[in-house]
Amino acid sequence: MTKNSKKYEWELTPILKNKSLEQWYGEWKSLQNQILKQKPTFLKSIKNFKNWIAINKKYGVVANVISVFISNNLQENLTDKKWIGWEQRKMNDQIKFGAQVADITNIYLKHETLIKKYLCDKDLKKYERYFSLVFRDRPHVLNDENETLLTKISPINSGFGTIFDTLTDTDIKYQDAIDKNKRKIPLKTISDITINLKHHDRCLRKSTWINFNTAFANFENTLTQTLYFNYLMLNSYAKIRNFNNYVDAVSFGDEIQTSMILSLYKNVQTFKPLTEKYHHATTKIIQNFLSLKKVEPWDRSVDIVKTNKQFSIEQAKDIMFDTFKLFGNEYVQIIKKAFTEKWISWLAKQNKQTGAYSIGAVEGVTRQFISMNFNKTIDSIFTLAHELGHSVHANFVLKHQDIYNEVSIFYAEIPSIVNETILAYALLDKYKNDKNLCRWILIELLKNFFGTVTRQIIFSNTEYDLINLINNNQPFTKEGIKQIYLQNIKKYTYVKKQHDKYPYSLSLSTILRIPHFYVGNFYVYKYAIGQIVAIKIATALYRGDKTMRDKYFKFLTLGSSLPPLECIKTLGIDVNDPNVYKDVYSIVEDWIKQLF
Repeated sequence: MTKNSKKYEWELTPILKNKSLEQWYGEWKSLQNQILKQKPTFLKSIKNFKNWIAINKKYGVVANVISVFISNNLQENLTDKKWIGWEQRKMNDQIKFGAQVADITNIYLKHETLIKKYLCDKDLKKYERYFSLVFRDRPHVLNDENETLLTKISPINSGFGTIFDTLTDTDIKYQDAIDKNKRKIPLKTISDITINLKHHDRCLRKSTWINFNTAFANFENTLTQTLYFNYLMLNSYAKIRNFNNYVDAVSFGDEIQTSMILSLYKNVQTFKPLTEKYHHATTKIIQNFLSLKKVEPWDRSVDIVKTNKQFSIEQAKDIMFDTFKLFGNEYVQIIKKAFTEKWISWLAKQNKQTGAYSIGAVEGVTRQFISMNFNKTIDSIFTLAHELGHSVHANFVLKHQDIYNEVSIFYAEIPSIVNETILAYALLDKYKNDKNLCRWILIELLKNFFGTVTRQIIFSNTEYDLINLINNNQPFTKEGIKQIYLQNIKKYTYVKKQHDKYPYSLSLSTILRIPHFYVGNFYVYKYAIGQIVAIKIATALYRGDKTMRDKYFKFLTLGSSLPPLECIKTLGIDVNDPNVYKDVYSIVEDWIKQLF
């Protein structure tokens, strides 16, 4: 490894604060024993209760330090047996301990009056929201024996996701694609498919598109059954806990009503005319770029705007400083720390996790690490801005929230998309004379909007409808699933009738290959909320709205101290208000106009 590449590695050892991982692990195990020792008597006095709160707080910190260190090391090399072993060791020990404390919630519920009395103490008052959420769960908590049983079998819950991953990553094989010279081009990975769909050889694109979709269509029966039994299990678990169904259970956990999701679906339908304008605009650009009379599905992944502009890592850093100075010194200083304290693993390497991420769990960890695969493209610049949004948000939360430092998926993407959108505005201004670059930026903004809002809501609405099939004891078949998917496509987008005939009908199997459906936490609609709210915020911030700036900085500090929708409301935005969607409609419509 070169000296220069070492410069762009992250520095993980500060996580451990001059102790070894074994020492941290030993402390974690010791804290487990202390918790089990205190468990029988922790409610006998307010002193005992304070000690109980303190030791559990410490346990959470130690557990997170270990998890972050192991996870980040593993992501650097997914085949490293050392870190695979550590991860499995921690998981197994966590399951054993979890079974031993599975009755804690029932103990809390049994002594609700006493705990509420203790919470009147000035040192404990800050825990009121935490315990109010516990007591809110009362109708859905089982007896000790059943809670212990569910804890023991909880690892099975991830089984359908594992089956899906194994099937799609390993067992599904793709036929070779054929290029214009009749040569066979092997399709071994999703990466091969992505590259081919961007190729200028139209024969190769079409062959790749058909073979990719055919591979999944061939497994429609298996995927349908996997999805059916996954939803059946999730519904059964929900009913065991006295919920009406799986969606109600997830909504309860998010402190919302299911009606809010249905309201979101209705509001996103108002973007349908925009999808038609976007479709016609991109069709025209593709036709001109590729000299086509008719644009087919296999033509729509081609990079229709070429920009050869490249950026070094040092230039990327300068762009971040220049772009986000509008947030003020505190925000910029956190970005500076990310660079100088080596929070970032910049470069691609063999067996490293693909893509990018910023660590989500922050408790006990003062550096909010980012993993990237920086490749000097403008795309990497946007990825850096996105992940810094997450990391700066985590930094603010940790600074202001001792207890409520988790971040809900509802608003987790808002700071990252705010950063991306502001970066886009800044670069559109800076490079306004570079028509190609500006068009590339606008197309990325639009792709992200329609991909995250319209597409994810189509998926979410379809998932909602599929779960209702089970709720209503209706047949759950591949034909029915694809028909529901098609109905939702028509509900939210401008489409032609070509889905009814081959090869276009192959694309309907897409709905069976959405990984989120198999993991058990109905949530893809939340991405749409993040995108809509972030676009509204970023546009206001870039236009110099100081009131929005103050609200935004307050929002960054909240963590989970308020219910998710209440956190968003502090921004002056109600996601149930149709006017929010009208504002965003105007912004996105303007982006489309700027394409020409």
